Amino acid sequence: MRSSIRKTRNIIAVVLAAAILIISITGYLIDLYRKTKDWLFGTPAAYNGAYVEMLDVGQGDCILLVSGGKAALIDTGIKTKFSAVKEELKDKNINSLDVLIITHNHTDHMGSVDMLTKAYPVKTFIIPDLNKTDERTDKMQEAIENVKKSGGECITAARGTEVSVGEFTLTVVGAYYDEKDENDRSIITLAKIGKWKFLFTGDAQESAENRLMQDNPYLKCDVLKVGHHGSMYSSTEEFLEATSPTLAMISCGKGNKYSHPHDVVLLRLRQAGVQFWRTDTNGNITFDITEQEITVKTEKES
Repeated sequence: MRSSIRKTRNIIAVVLAAAILIISITGYLIDLYRKTKDWLFGTPAAYNGAYVEMLDVGQGDCILLVSGGKAALIDTGIKTKFSAVKEELKDKNINSLDVLIITHNHTDHMGSVDMLTKAYPVKTFIIPDLNKTDERTDKMQEAIENVKKSGGECITAARGTEVSVGEFTLTVVGAYYDEKDENDRSIITLAKIGKWKFLFTGDAQESAENRLMQDNPYLKCDVLKVGHHGSMYSSTEEFLEATSPTLAMISCGKGNKYSHPHDVVLLRLRQAGVQFWRTDTNGNITFDITEQEITVKTEKES
């Protein structure tokens, strides 16, 4: 009887020891895999050189997104800054665009769209509803023809329009064409990559911001493109609270006549704990993206 009990205890001890050994080996192998997976299989495309860059185009907007060998532009800047945009794309070895978004029909956002679409094939061209604008559409119509000639498609943005650029997913979260002000008709886009979110607001002002918050009550972002170059009529306290960014970028021309960015907006950003950079003092602003963090680098120190 005692012999049988002793044998049972021995078997139990062996089984427990084996289980502990298996658990230890499994834990070691999992830890080893986590440490060496990038070396074994390469870094995932989403984090292999992915970045968002706000180009310094003076008093205008032009933002470049790159991931997995794919590229997108949001707006083109003014006509006289096209050479700067072209030079930047050349430096990045970008010869075509997977996506081009024009937020609204103002020349500081689409002033070189005709030249850009002539120089670079565009796969998907996302535009505002040109039937709802009070501005001239000659350049936009020419750009549409350029895109079609190169085999691309043109899409009028609506809420929910979605495209991919490498590992970025770009979703239109606001397009309010019934607004009276052209700025408030801006296409508002949320770009998501991994766990990170970038919100691009064009020149949206308080009216469009309020509607955006109503339509997207849980809209949060890590990085905000400050609306309307830092105009006092954009980036309200309520909007900053609702979107809760930690980082922000502002595109504006040095010594511009509009006094952009406005002191009250900069104060709002500071009070909300948002760290920001601006093209008039920092030049090009780049947000390098990894799985763990977003790192900001600028062309020049402020």
